[in-house]
Amino acid sequence: MEEQQYCPICEQEVHYSSRYPKHLCSSCMDLCSDAEGRPLAFYNISIIGHGCQGEYKDTGERYAGDTCYVKGILCKAEEHHFGGIVVEVV
Repeated sequence: MEEQQYCPICEQEVHYSSRYPKHLCSSCMDLCSDAEGRPLAFYNISIIGHGCQGEYKDTGERYAGDTCYVKGILCKAEEHHFGGIVVEVV
């Protein structure tokens, strides 16, 4: 039987990952914000998928951190093992 996994925020089914058991769906990743509610986007630092950097969506200003909130729930963004970004509930 195939393993199932669900976004911990909205409960939408997501790709199963034993490495990232609390990862968010892409829709919830789009809702990342800082503690004051300013929208954030996270991306890889290099073109080959390394590193994780955040920026404010409204200004493009660099965000100095990897924690964020989605619907008031504390989350953390990091580099995905195979490139890209993964956001998980803390």
